[in-house]
Amino acid sequence: MNSLRFRLAAAMLLVFVTLLPALTADRAVTILHTNDIHSHILPFDSKSKGENVGGVVRRAALVRKIKSAAPYALYLDAGDIFQGTPFYSVFKGEACHLLAVAAGIEATTIGNHELDNGIDNLKKQIANSGIRILCCNVYDRSSGRLVFPAYHVFVRNGVKIAVIGSIGDEAWLDADRKYCEPMECRDRNSEVRKVARRIRPYVDLIVVLSHAGIEFDERLAAEVGEIDVVVGGHTHVELTQPKLVANNPGVGTCHNGLGGTLVVQAGEHGVFLGRLDLMINEAGYISTYSGSLEKITSAHEPAADDPVQHLVDSYNERLDASMRVVAGHTDHELSLPKEKKKTHILPMGTFTAQSMLEAGKADICLVNSGAIRAAIPAGDITVGQIYEALPYDNTVVTFMMPGVAVQAMFDHICTNYGSLDGYQYAGFSADFDVKTGRASNLLIGGQPLDPAKTYRVSTSSFIANGNLEGDKMFVGSLGSDDSGVLMREAALAYLERVKNLPDFSQPLVNLIGLETVKRESKYYN
Repeated sequence: MNSLRFRLAAAMLLVFVTLLPALTADRAVTILHTNDIHSHILPFDSKSKGENVGGVVRRAALVRKIKSAAPYALYLDAGDIFQGTPFYSVFKGEACHLLAVAAGIEATTIGNHELDNGIDNLKKQIANSGIRILCCNVYDRSSGRLVFPAYHVFVRNGVKIAVIGSIGDEAWLDADRKYCEPMECRDRNSEVRKVARRIRPYVDLIVVLSHAGIEFDERLAAEVGEIDVVVGGHTHVELTQPKLVANNPGVGTCHNGLGGTLVVQAGEHGVFLGRLDLMINEAGYISTYSGSLEKITSAHEPAADDPVQHLVDSYNERLDASMRVVAGHTDHELSLPKEKKKTHILPMGTFTAQSMLEAGKADICLVNSGAIRAAIPAGDITVGQIYEALPYDNTVVTFMMPGVAVQAMFDHICTNYGSLDGYQYAGFSADFDVKTGRASNLLIGGQPLDPAKTYRVSTSSFIANGNLEGDKMFVGSLGSDDSGVLMREAALAYLERVKNLPDFSQPLVNLIGLETVKRESKYYN
């Protein structure tokens, strides 16, 4: 009997010893990530990234391939799935969300553009698609309750991963205040810290989805020690490698063994799929990490009978015929270089402002550069190009303003040049001295500005709602009129009238002292 017991104990010990390496071996976790997709469903050509890049069908195929080899992968997105192409303008997020889910996104957070058609539309699209949206710092004003779940816990390869959603305080200001009014955005870092500290004892990893911008992600990483990874968005930054940000002293307990937090971000428009590979050791620490961005190209094209392709085709067929219609022509490129949108007056901006000026029967027009999303090359202009360039459902609003208020408005822009969003103009000429903060030599309709005369000044409903300091620029108005005409409708109507656009390459506003302006705008569109 004793011999039998000894043999049984020895056998059990052998099994335990055999299993011990498996029980204590490092566990692999892979986080796939995107941000700022902005309804880029189809592959497209990019001046900076090359021809025929991106595309949700290819990205979905790549995600499936990775997950087949690494079933412990988790695909997360950092917001702004909405807005940027006709797929959003026409379907209001339906196609964007259904295709995000089809591509394998398991959780996202709200970006400022998720609110472009209001919270009711967002909730409708969530219910329709079943997408999981997390956000720990946006509350309903009337009830005081969170609008979205603060976090969700996933399990991958035995590792409990808490994913917390958040939107940055500054990103919140980029959303239309009319749609934000029913909600309250509380301090992002404080709310994330509160949730992270509460759930830290029960999970192995904490990942924050952050639609805030790279500088604010790094600040969050430094100030909240309980966070292991920040998956960021809003500033469209390509981090080709994860950035380890050291935690500040006394900001909480770092549980990952790195002494800091990993920050990742994957550019924009679905051109890249980000990947972060972690190894978690028996002590729960991150023993190794590595990351990269994989460019989505034709090499990732799936088989012809791909189900995601069928879903894309079903939406694209509804769009294609109407978007291919030629609306007009331009012999000159309507350029809109991204690096100049905040500080320069650009041909695409002047065209947009001129069309809005006519729609509002105005003397002057100004529109924020961020409302214009794409350039248009020389040649025929299609309806689809106008939709892509002017995707927002903003209408043309016209203010009645005495000349003295017009002068004050332009002086305000000059005084704050570089810290405000860039603006595009039509209907007047002037010198903007951004060193002295003074607009001079103002000619409206070829005549000097009359301080006592009342002028019609058109802008977008977004600015008219008080965003981008519209509440300051139009404070001296005598009233306003909303035309109900969308900005893209104004552009199409202008094209229908003129057929062939004039040359908008020479700006009517002369900028003086531009070299002294710091590019520090807090607005990211």
